[in-house]
Amino acid sequence: MGTVKKRSKKLFALNLVLLLVPLTYYGYQPFLRAVGGFLIVSEEPRTSDAIVVLAGGEPSRAFKAVELYKAGLAQFVLLTSEPTPSIFEKVRRDGIQLIPTYENYMRVLEGYGVPRERILRIEEPTFDTAAEMQRIADFSRMRGWHRLIVVTSNFHTRRSRLVGRYVFSPGIEFAVVASPDDSFKPETWWKSQGQARTFAIEVEKLLTYTLYYWPKSLWKKRESTKPLNTSSAVWPLSSTLLS
Repeated sequence: MGTVKKRSKKLFALNLVLLLVPLTYYGYQPFLRAVGGFLIVSEEPRTSDAIVVLAGGEPSRAFKAVELYKAGLAQFVLLTSEPTPSIFEKVRRDGIQLIPTYENYMRVLEGYGVPRERILRIEEPTFDTAAEMQRIADFSRMRGWHRLIVVTSNFHTRRSRLVGRYVFSPGIEFAVVASPDDSFKPETWWKSQGQARTFAIEVEKLLTYTLYYWPKSLWKKRESTKPLNTSSAVWPLSSTLLS
C-alpha cells in the first residue's frame, strides 16, 4: 500500500512539472506584457479648457498635444517646468546654451502650428508629479478652468491619474492621455535594460504614491460626504458672521 502511495506522489510531481514547464515557457511573456500594460491608462479626451503637457519627458508628449489641439479639443496648451540642473548654469557661463525640456516642447508646438499666444507655462519648477499636479490645479482654478486633458508618457499615465483624482477634486474633471513613447514599449519592455529600469522605477513610485494617496482619498471622500453641522450651538456664530 505504501509503495502505491509513493508512486502516486511521484506521478503527481512529474505531471505537475510537465504542466509547469510549458506554462512557464509560453506564459511568461503574456504575463510580462500584462504587467507592463498595467502602467498605462489612456482615456478618451473630450472638449476641454486646456491640454496640459507634463514636464520631463520626450518631445512625443508635445506631438500628442499638437494632435489634440488640431482636433479642436482645447484652445490652450499648458506646459509645466522642471528644475534646471546646475550644469546648465555652468555651461552657460562657458558660452554653451542648453535647451530646457519646456523649450523643446514649445518648439514642437509652434513648429506644428499651435499659435504662441495659445501656449501657456507654469514657470515655477516642480520636483515631482504630486507638486506638478498641485501647480496645475492652482493655475486652472485661477483661470476658471473646469476640464483638462493631461498628456504624459505612457508608463507615467496611471500614476498621473492617481494623483490627479485626488488633487483636482472637487471642481476639475480631467482625462489622462498617453503619448506614443519610444522609451517604454509594454509588449517587449523586459528585453531592454533601459525599459526594464523604467518599469522597475515606475512600479516603485506607483506603489509609494498609492500607499500615500489611497488613505488620503478615503478620508477626503469621507469628509465630503459628512453632513454639515447645523446644531444650535453653531447658529449664533453663523448669524454674527452673516450680519
